[in-house]
Amino acid sequence: MKIVFTGPECSGKTTLANMIADKYQFGLVKETARVYLEDKSNRYDYHSLSEIANLQLREEKVINRTNTHLVCDTDLLTLIIWSQEKFDKTDPWIYDKWLKHLPGNYFLCAPDIPWEYDPQRENPSDRGRLFEVYQIMMDKHGINYTVVSGSKDDRMALVSGVLNTSIEDM
Repeated sequence: MKIVFTGPECSGKTTLANMIADKYQFGLVKETARVYLEDKSNRYDYHSLSEIANLQLREEKVINRTNTHLVCDTDLLTLIIWSQEKFDKTDPWIYDKWLKHLPGNYFLCAPDIPWEYDPQRENPSDRGRLFEVYQIMMDKHGINYTVVSGSKDDRMALVSGVLNTSIEDM
């Protein structure tokens, strides 16, 4: 099983991914874009997103070798939306790979928590609109997802409930 936390920046994805990976002993795929951007002093262009996509897929494959279950702190969907927002286009290769590597569960994190500064973050006042972009994209492709909102405890309880049901169905 592969699950992905997605949504606009600073919406609790990393916190939830870490908590779920720890609670269920899932393999954790960290946000590969963050590592890439740290190495590049936060400089990137359109072609950088394809490099990040390759790193994401490679990391998922490596972690999946030793873990039956994966939890991803974002995935290629974030790169697709990021690319469209920043460059008004998306590499078709990334789009195709995204559709071929969909998770069992998407958790779309609502931006109902305070935005915190981070040098890699670019949209402090546009998170609500971006949340809708994620919803539209997943709805367009008929992808099932669960919206996660509220306090950290509320979010954790919701995700745990969905996962416990998924695990029982396996």
